[in-house]
Amino acid sequence: MAAAASSAGTTISSIIALMKKQSFRGDFVPLMNYNQEDSMVGNLEWTNKPLAKYIFRFTGLLSFISTCMNTPKTFEYHPFLQYATFIIDITCAIILTIEAAAKIKTQGIFIGDSSYLRDRWNRFDAIMVLNIYFSIILQTFELIGIMNKYSYFTIIRSPRPFILIKVLKKFLKFKLSKSQIKSILHRSSSQIYNVTVFFLFFISLYAILGVQFFGSLTFHCVRNGTDLNNVVQSDLMIPDTYCSPTKHGFHCPENFNCKKIEIQRNLRGYNGFDELATSFFSVYESASQEGWVFLMYRALDSLPSWHNEFF
Repeated sequence: MAAAASSAGTTISSIIALMKKQSFRGDFVPLMNYNQEDSMVGNLEWTNKPLAKYIFRFTGLLSFISTCMNTPKTFEYHPFLQYATFIIDITCAIILTIEAAAKIKTQGIFIGDSSYLRDRWNRFDAIMVLNIYFSIILQTFELIGIMNKYSYFTIIRSPRPFILIKVLKKFLKFKLSKSQIKSILHRSSSQIYNVTVFFLFFISLYAILGVQFFGSLTFHCVRNGTDLNNVVQSDLMIPDTYCSPTKHGFHCPENFNCKKIEIQRNLRGYNGFDELATSFFSVYESASQEGWVFLMYRALDSLPSWHNEFF
């Protein structure tokens, strides 16, 4: 036992002597860097400063304002805003990309528990930045005339208003635990689900009935001698009036005939009962009691009176 204790003591003393010897060497490399996490926080320290946070939030607010101004009618009244919003979007994209790049450089993209894409707020910011880039590309095509300003591709701008959450994120604080929040969401989700199913069922039912009973309402009162292949606004009655070619419904006055003409959606509106999608929207519009009387009068003028009792 004494020999074992003596040899153990000799071994420990030799290790201590070796460590003291290496502590004075300039090329000594430690086995573990305990300041690695502190270094990561230091690299992101500038993004956590109050000034940087205010800049990023103000950038999100600018992007939201640019989205609000980015409408065809706004550009018709104020053409310079088309270029102003384009410049604002580019500036916002650059600033928010710098923020994302700084976090990705320090945390990594996906590898690791603290990587960039594992955080929900970071994923939200990344989606918003991508939407801004898509909007810039779309507006570039609009400026050079490749794409129509009323194109269906403009729907890619629809998620951009959610960037306001980035501005209000500081004030969105819940003092409830995660278990309490999950319990509240679980209880309310079933009620929301039932209401949603009930709503969609009846809206879809009435949309199908609308297509069956009313269909496409395309007969309008136009002036005598109008070229039906090139109808302009001056050829229509003021206001534009729907009519019926049969003995039922509205009959055009003198110097006007009831003719079937095709008018573009962006001119005659996106309501009606032409197909299921449009009918779905029209039923919702009627249920909201916003302009439903115009739909009813349109059906009254175009169809027999017994159809309108179903309206």
